[in-house]
This record gives sequence, structure tokens and C-alpha cells, in this order.
Amino acid sequence: MSESSSPELSTPFEPLAPARRADGVFEQLRSRILSGALPAGSRLPNERELAEALAVNRGSVREALKRLEFLELIEVRHGQGSFVKELSGSSALQLIEDLVQDRRTVTTALLRQLLEFRRNLQVQMVELAAVRRTEDQLQRATELLEREAQSGRDPSVALALDLAMNALLGEAAGNLPYQLIANLFSKLVARLGPLYYNESRDHERSLATHRELLAALAERDAVAARRIVQTMLDYSERAILEQAERLEAEGLIGPGARKSAS
Repeated sequence: MSESSSPELSTPFEPLAPARRADGVFEQLRSRILSGALPAGSRLPNERELAEALAVNRGSVREALKRLEFLELIEVRHGQGSFVKELSGSSALQLIEDLVQDRRTVTTALLRQLLEFRRNLQVQMVELAAVRRTEDQLQRATELLEREAQSGRDPSVALALDLAMNALLGEAAGNLPYQLIANLFSKLVARLGPLYYNESRDHERSLATHRELLAALAERDAVAARRIVQTMLDYSERAILEQAERLEAEGLIGPGARKSAS
């Protein structure tokens, strides 16, 4: 990683109110690193400079830098300063969620990569769930499907039910790492929900596919469960990416977006 002087920023740091302090310092620096405004190899301003720019004390800056170091976003070199690391070198799964919290770092290309990763996780997880599920878990899945049949036309209800089903599949898979990563992706799906869970979503098609999946789980048919989930993902991924391309073209997400998502 090559060293360079602090990069020229297109926008100045935003002074922070006292209530935000360390959290605000962390959020601003994290956003600039993830968006590329502070590129890999660049040296951050020192503690004094950051404290002055953000109108906070140096203790708040120091705490924020420790959090960035924990996420492996920066490397603190004693006597030299803090340097931005290559994003791909971090092992912190938290960054996956962080990347979709800011409109400026959400791009169609990033979503395509996240959906690809999610697909591989989902198909493996549903295979395990089909083999390992319990009768209680099958009954709970049946109840979720009944609720979908009654109220699933409402996009917000459909999203909540899908998140509950994904959590149940993770539980049924009986593999804690899969379950934890599935939980992370459930948070991502919740954040990206409007890209797919909207009025244009085909409720009847989704309900029919979910019924097929429930039947495969009941039969413990891992092959059929995998095929059905792949079909579901084909449909949802296409819809999400089409919406993302439109939003990026309109400047609502991506590097040209004006402010962070709430």
C-alpha cells in the first residue's frame, strides 16, 4: 500500500454537535473511506486537525479512530499517523451492512455482488433446512405462509413475513455461522426492501412459489428446495437490479447521491 499525503476533499468535514461527538466522527470518516473520498493509502489528518474540523475534542477523535482500526479500515502507524487500508483486506462482516447505509456507496455493481453472495448462502442454507428441519419449524413455516395468503399483498407485510421465513430457514439449517450471516442479509433485505417489496411485486406468484418451497421442506427434498429458491432469487434479483439501475441513473444512489440514507 503506497503512502500519500492527505487527499483534497470536494466537501469539507461537517462540524458536529456535542451529542454526536465520537459517533459522528466515526460515521463521517467511515463514509468517506467506503465511498473512496479517502482512498486506500492516504493519510488521515492528525487528531488535532480532525478535532478542529469537526468541532470535537481529541478524545472523541481518538475513540472514532479506534473503531475504524477495529473494522480494519485504517492502520495506525506510531510516529507516522493513520492510513486508510484497502477495503478488500478487512475481515469485518459489519462492513457489508455499512456499505448499504450510505446512498453514496450503494451502486448497482455493489448490489449485484451482494446478491450473488446472498444467493450462494441461501441455496446452501435451504438444502440444510430441508434435511434438518423439525416438525415444529415446519408448522411455524406453515403459519407464516397462511399469514402471507391473508395479508401478503401489503408490501410491508410481505417484507416482514419474508424476513421471518429467512430467519426460520437459518434456524432450521442448524448451522450457527450460516444463521448469523443470514441475519446480516436479512438486515440488508430490510434496508433494500422498497426496491422489491412494492406495489409492482407479483403477490400471487410469490405465494405460489412459497407454497412449492413449503411442500419441498415437508418432503425433506433438498434438491427441489434448492431449485425453488434459485427460481425465487432469479425473479427478485432481476427486480432489485432494475430498480437500482433506475435510481443510480437518477442520481439517488451511487457516488453522485447528495446525502446519506436515513
